[in-house]
Amino acid sequence: MTQNFKILESNPISGKFDEKHFGNTDTNPLWIRFNFRDSSDWVGSFASGGIGLINRKIIEMKNTSKVGVLTNGAFYLINVSLGELIFKPDQGYFTDFDLIPETELLILATNWGLYIFKDKEIIKEIRPDSIDGVRFKKRNENLLTGEICEPSKNGNNWSEFVFNIQTLKLNWKKYEY
Repeated sequence: MTQNFKILESNPISGKFDEKHFGNTDTNPLWIRFNFRDSSDWVGSFASGGIGLINRKIIEMKNTSKVGVLTNGAFYLINVSLGELIFKPDQGYFTDFDLIPETELLILATNWGLYIFKDKEIIKEIRPDSIDGVRFKKRNENLLTGEICEPSKNGNNWSEFVFNIQTLKLNWKKYEY
């Protein structure tokens, strides 16, 4: 699949492309150049989430003009062909995400759990006790696998979880949420 975006390593020259700014003004935003199908190129400036975490992930939803962007804790869902923001959750500090085109679900991970959104509304929140991180590893059909971090005296212990996209159930160790 051809990517319809390119992360820019330096700020673009003003006026070279149509610019769209997402989030509050940021001294060090993530700049992305988009070229979606027949639309003209434009660049987006994405403000950080304001946390000490450095993370970056971009996913294009197949057969749509939707792109999810995660940068330093902030998440944006945009319509690339229109250059418009579709959704930016009020909650922040996101560590990972996945877009599920078949069900129109957005799954956002934080250090304390998962938020599942559909049509910009939160439909489920999963917050296991005493955790210190969530990250995704892969998605296979209706199962999203990842890891949950449990802090301990000997360092962090990561253990696998499985999230069923259809039932919205998370299985981790002996627990089901």
